[in-house]
Amino acid sequence: MKNNFIYLCGFFLCFLLITSCNDDDLDETLITPESECPTLGLNIGDVCEFTNPNGVLVDGVVNSNCECTYAVVFDCPNIQANIGDACTNAAGESGVINANCDCEANVTFDCPSIQANIGDVCTTSTGGSGTVDANCNCEANVTFDCPNIQANIGDACTNGAGEAGVINANCDCEATTTFDCQGIQANFGDACTTSMGGSGIINANCDCEANATFDCPSIQANIGDQCWLSGNIPGTVNANCDCEANSTFDCPSIQANFGDACTNPNGVNGTIDTNCNCT
Repeated sequence: MKNNFIYLCGFFLCFLLITSCNDDDLDETLITPESECPTLGLNIGDVCEFTNPNGVLVDGVVNSNCECTYAVVFDCPNIQANIGDACTNAAGESGVINANCDCEANVTFDCPSIQANIGDVCTTSTGGSGTVDANCNCEANVTFDCPNIQANIGDACTNGAGEAGVINANCDCEATTTFDCQGIQANFGDACTTSMGGSGIINANCDCEANATFDCPSIQANIGDQCWLSGNIPGTVNANCDCEANSTFDCPSIQANFGDACTNPNGVNGTIDTNCNCT
């Protein structure tokens, strides 16, 4: 009888032990995920808490050494880096963190932080179309003759040799030559083509003016016309098309005086009369 009692107690104890190990307990043990930082039970980049040097409990972030450190706002918290940061990719190549938080091998950019070149099309902060300027900012589009260098023909510039110049029609910086009309790189009197497609010359306003008959087309004047020397001294255009200081003539347009010997258009010798004609 005593032995039967012992057997029953043993059987009952085993039953309790077996039923206490239910499926739920087994599942909890099996599905516990393995973390990157087992001591913290967290992954790199997870939010955590730690006590700062002042004894205050503050929020932090798990770093790559599995330490809970001060929270820093990163574009890419999982790798604790920002877009544009220098990095080394899996192949050992130097690069920068791109917008997908991947380490992209270096490409030469004028503006590596935004992976763009000066003059590239971009979108402004207001959503409009723009161009990357020399400061690597997206500037709203302005109409330029040469959008890639954000300049207009005739603008002052400095060429690759460090020489001062102007932007030419090919959008190159051409060393400065002295022109009367720098913007169009031309001088007064130069031949040109008018807006109507006709032949003309550059006038004193740097416009292409349709040709007119002048004794001196380069200065758009006739012999005998009034002109001005430096120092605002009045003069007269002479036969060499130079502005010559005025002398006292009875007939300044032909630079002659009454009674001077002359030859008329028919080749007959005569003298200058009071009407400034050769008679």
